[in-house]
Amino acid sequence: MMPKIPLKAIVLVHFVLTVWAVQASWITPGYAYMNFFVLAVGLWAVAAKESIDAILMFLVFMFVSIILDMIMIGIYYSKGYAVYKLAGTLSEFRFSAGMAILNLLLKPLTCVLLYHHYRERGGDYGMSLPTSNDGGGGYENIDQPIPSNSQKY
Repeated sequence: MMPKIPLKAIVLVHFVLTVWAVQASWITPGYAYMNFFVLAVGLWAVAAKESIDAILMFLVFMFVSIILDMIMIGIYYSKGYAVYKLAGTLSEFRFSAGMAILNLLLKPLTCVLLYHHYRERGGDYGMSLPTSNDGGGGYENIDQPIPSNSQKY
């Protein structure tokens, strides 16, 4: 059984880690925009306590942000390291990059927690496909006439 962690705490932790990750300008501004947008959806999920859509959107955006974070950190880490080493402020870069990496490492756990919140709100992980309840099943053989549909004149 997963521990019940409030949604507010999840949003707060990721907010603090994102702020610390962007305090040094080694990573593209898109990192900040993307993560703050995900957190805005998280605030929507906190405010709309009964909304299944809000928590599902937060979960989906959090999952997508994992992939985007990996790409952005992978692209800009070495460039940022070289620039901050040359400037003599490597500790600022290390702290900022460490917080970005820690934020990335916590996101899969956050997705699991968000999934549990989604299930608590009544969300269903399966896809609901429309079904026919007319007793005949969903398949109709078009090669043979159906007695109930044929009319005699």
